[in-house]
Amino acid sequence: MVSGFSKDKDGFTVVAPGMLGKTLTRKLVPVVDKVRDLHTKFGGRVYNVRIIRTRWSGNARGVGKEAITSITDVRPTPRVVDLGSLQEVTTLIGLDEAGSVSVNQISGRFTEEILLGVDAAQRQPALNENVFYEIEFPRVDGKPGVKRRFHIRAAPNYDPYGFQWSIVLEKADEDRGNMGDLR
Repeated sequence: MVSGFSKDKDGFTVVAPGMLGKTLTRKLVPVVDKVRDLHTKFGGRVYNVRIIRTRWSGNARGVGKEAITSITDVRPTPRVVDLGSLQEVTTLIGLDEAGSVSVNQISGRFTEEILLGVDAAQRQPALNENVFYEIEFPRVDGKPGVKRRFHIRAAPNYDPYGFQWSIVLEKADEDRGNMGDLR
């Protein structure tokens, strides 16, 4: 028996707080992350994925001015499945994108709370805060690319044998072009 694991009356291992970090699959996450980073080094993942937290100056989302309060880079770069599945939709003010994408091979070092946008103090977003994902394809000329905004569509799923999280994201109406950039 691995130290720190307990058994029930029938001799089966009990999942308990603190156990996850002691499993072999958890200990291998840093090794798998190094291998996953090769996809970015070789040019196979030429985009950035970020979790953005913002706060509105008013008492509710959409009231006042929106400002970025934190950016979490999702590294090593996860796999974005079929950004091409987004469809252009005609609106009253022009074209917009709609649809969903799947993001997988997110490092097992992340927690569900981080992926859901819970902050370091374990605080859910307040009524005047927003959490969204952003996917950006930098341009070849070195200028910033389009920063597409996505909201979480379903809870993240952890696959211990894949050493990864996966999440489904829904395209948001407004991208982050007019909010400035902290980088």
